[in-house]
Amino acid sequence: MQRLSRHGRLWSAAQHGRTVYSLHAAQRMGARRLSTQAHEAIREDDVQLRDAFDLPTQTTLGSSWFHKGRPTGLLMESRFVSPTSFRQAGKEAVVEAESLVARVLNASTATERRQIVKCLDQLSDALCRVMDVAELVRQVHPDSSWQTAAENVYGEMLEFMNGLNTHVGLYTKLVDAMDDPSISKVFSDVEHEVARSFRRDFERSGIHLAASAHARFVELSSRIHDRSRTFLRSQGLAPAGTVQVPVDQLHTLPASVVSEMLQTHAVRTHDGVAVVDVVPDDWAAQYVLRDCEDSKVRETVYCAWQRGASSAVQSLEGLLEDRLALARTVGFESFAHMTLDDKMARTPDHVDEFLRGLAVQARPRWDAVAQGLARDPRAIRPWDRDYYVGRQQAKMGALPQLAEYFSIGRVVMGLSRVFERLYGVTLRATVPQPGEIWHSDVRKLEAVDEDGHLLGVVYCDVFARSSKAHVGAAHFTARCARRVDDDVGRAVCDSTVVERDGMRFQLP
Repeated sequence: MQRLSRHGRLWSAAQHGRTVYSLHAAQRMGARRLSTQAHEAIREDDVQLRDAFDLPTQTTLGSSWFHKGRPTGLLMESRFVSPTSFRQAGKEAVVEAESLVARVLNASTATERRQIVKCLDQLSDALCRVMDVAELVRQVHPDSSWQTAAENVYGEMLEFMNGLNTHVGLYTKLVDAMDDPSISKVFSDVEHEVARSFRRDFERSGIHLAASAHARFVELSSRIHDRSRTFLRSQGLAPAGTVQVPVDQLHTLPASVVSEMLQTHAVRTHDGVAVVDVVPDDWAAQYVLRDCEDSKVRETVYCAWQRGASSAVQSLEGLLEDRLALARTVGFESFAHMTLDDKMARTPDHVDEFLRGLAVQARPRWDAVAQGLARDPRAIRPWDRDYYVGRQQAKMGALPQLAEYFSIGRVVMGLSRVFERLYGVTLRATVPQPGEIWHSDVRKLEAVDEDGHLLGVVYCDVFARSSKAHVGAAHFTARCARRVDDDVGRAVCDSTVVERDGMRFQLP
């Protein structure tokens, strides 16, 4: 499975093994009849899973969840025990990558050429196992020394990886191996797919361009990365200024909310009218959008909320311009065309057609809702949505407070049950080792199959805190599943490796 370009092509190939590995569990789908004892065992695990999130101090996990002791390594990686060792891991990864590059470039015998795809996969994994963790650490780790180390490691390794993504020698060796039937005929299905992925991404990285165009491609890629980072950081900035909401327009808000607003927000007189200053993206603004009867007030608050910080707008505009230039450098009409070229949708027109089709299907239901509110559907504006949803709920009966039924623990427990029924995979809460997680709020879950075999580990950092970067909901793949017992010139021996059917796999 490929990602959107953060590190580029080499990142995507390292993940290919994860897709194949996970199919092992999916292939067991079908009708299963569990015994009463199995149901009881699953239910006990489910309860422990739920309580790990909802009642952490009352479970057997609570007292030792973030216990102290000699650190065994962040994310079970013995190389990641401190910011210093993390920096060293980055340097060692580059050394390993350089050795693999040399092995590919010097491949001459049939045996060496058959190993080219495996070497490229190892090369990708060696770099991404550090870079992916660096990306995670700099976003969520509460310790500034770890964040600084991660920033340094990421920056240094990104420059090295960008050079590999446009390395003509690696590309030539790969193409020669793929186009030689005596070599490619012994490739497994996985190796063929990985090889095609590498080749496609090499060519989409402008490797075939003239020197000047290639230099332009590299420059734009670097600038896009920097502007993306700047834009993401600016998302945490509140819109400049406040919105003045007349106090007499608050009478339709819940009395407790109005009381809280008047105590916590600045109240003053403007043109003879008492107004309260509301920050566009805070809780008070959300109540105004939902309950204030005055459409103009709602519009003012909504537009201020959507406007965003000027620095974010500037970063976004520059990012869009550079993405367009990058796409046209490699022969695409737009960045959307370039991104979708190897995806299921294929073209922006297909995406547009799909979305318009959904809108057509949804239109009758929306018209019925609008008519129930005695409104022209075309007259309902974006800032009216929350207000009229509230009115509709009041008319039809208020919905129950679903949050008390769908706590985080219950949601995770429900997901585990769905995974079990579909794929025979369940989640179970477990206690991390000292130094394995970065904050006491993090929950460690193991994914296991029907036979109790460990398939992988999920770390859930779902609770808000000030030390997190403002990136919204996010998913990081810190380590991918891949076979390692047939690696070239490397033996991986640590807690991130498991044995299956006489083979050894890296745990995702």
